[in-house]
Amino acid sequence: MLLNDLPDECLWLIFDNFFELEELIQLSKVCSKWSNLIDIRLKKVKYLLNKETVSHSDYSKVWMENPETIESYNLRRLLPNLRILDIFPYINGGPRRSSNYKQIVNNNPKVKGLIGLVGLVFKYNIDLKVIRMVSMNTQFYYTFEYKKLFRPNQLQQIRYNGVFNLKELSELVQYFPNLKRLNITLQGKHVRYNGPNLSNLKIFESSVDGWSSICNAIHVIDFCPSLESAYIHGQSDDEFINMTQKNYNLRDLVIVILFKESITWAFLRRLLSKYPNLQNLAIRGGDTIEDNLVEELVKLLPKIKLLDFRRSQKVTQKSADFLSKFYLESNRLIKIYFNCEREPTDWPKLNTPNDQIFYGFDFMKHCFYKSFSTLPDLIDE
Repeated sequence: MLLNDLPDECLWLIFDNFFELEELIQLSKVCSKWSNLIDIRLKKVKYLLNKETVSHSDYSKVWMENPETIESYNLRRLLPNLRILDIFPYINGGPRRSSNYKQIVNNNPKVKGLIGLVGLVFKYNIDLKVIRMVSMNTQFYYTFEYKKLFRPNQLQQIRYNGVFNLKELSELVQYFPNLKRLNITLQGKHVRYNGPNLSNLKIFESSVDGWSSICNAIHVIDFCPSLESAYIHGQSDDEFINMTQKNYNLRDLVIVILFKESITWAFLRRLLSKYPNLQNLAIRGGDTIEDNLVEELVKLLPKIKLLDFRRSQKVTQKSADFLSKFYLESNRLIKIYFNCEREPTDWPKLNTPNDQIFYGFDFMKHCFYKSFSTLPDLIDE
C-alpha cells in the first residue's frame, strides 16, 4: 500500500507527530490531499514556541527552525487558531520587516499571550491591545515599561523574569487589578507592600534577586484574598506579615529556603496557622523542618493531604512512619515525600521538564514540583 492510499485518519495521526512548521509547510506541497490534511493539522496549533524550551510535544505546539519563515509565509493564515507566540527567537534573527510581526499580532483576537517580549515592539509598532498574558525577560529588555505597552486593566497574567522593586509593586497592581497569576522576582530589603488588594489573584510566585538578596514578600499574600496557590522562593521571616489575618482559600504553598535558618520554626508555625485550609505544602531546603515537628504540623493543618520535604535536611523515614501510624489511628491519609536513597518511582519528580506553556490553570499539576526557574512562562486557561 502506498502512503497516499492510507485513510485520512491514519495520515492525520502521522502529521500530528510533525512539530516543525517548515516541515509541515513542505508536506502540504506534496499534493492537494496532503495540503488539506495539513491545513487541518495547523488549525489545531495554539502555541508557536522556541524549540529549545519544548520538552513535551503535542499537536497544539509547533516551532520554526528558520526565522525567514515569518517573512515568506502568512502565519496568521497558516495558524488561524494561534493563541500564544514566543516572539523572541523570531525577532532575534533573520530579516526584520515590521509588517510580518504586525500581521500575526495586530488586531488578531485569537492571540492572547506573548513570551519573550522585548523592546522591538516599540520599533515595529506592534499593537498589543488583544494581549492578556505576557512573559518578559529583562536580560534583553531592561525596564518593564508596561504603561507604554498596555492599557490599564489589560493583563491577567504576568511573568517578569527580571528585578522588580517591591516599592513599585503597588503601582503595577493598581494598573492591572484583574491579575490572576503573577510570577515576579522582587528586591527591596525591609520594604512593606502598601498597595491595593490583588482581589482576583489565584497564583502568586515570588523569588528574590540572587542568592545574597533579602526581600520579604510573604506578606503580599495578606493582600490576596482569593489566592489559591503560592510559591515563595528564597525569602526569610517576614516582619510585615499580619499573623492574625486568615486566608481560607489558600490550598497550595511552596516555600524554598535558600539560607540555613533564614526561616525559623517559630515564624513558620505562626505563618501556617494563617492558612487553615491548606492541603499541599512543600518546604524545600534548610533545616527548619525536622522529624519531631511533623506531628505538630499535622495538628496545625487539619486539611493537609500532602507534605513535600525533599531537600529539607532533617526529615527522614521517621516522619513517614509516624504518618503511617497516624493514618491507622485517625483514618486520615497524608502523603509525604522526603530525601531517601531510593526514591520510589511513583513519586512525582522535582524539576519536571521545563515547558514554556501549559494548558489548564492547575498549580499542582504544572508548578508545585518545579524549581522557580522552571516554572511555566504562561498557563493558558
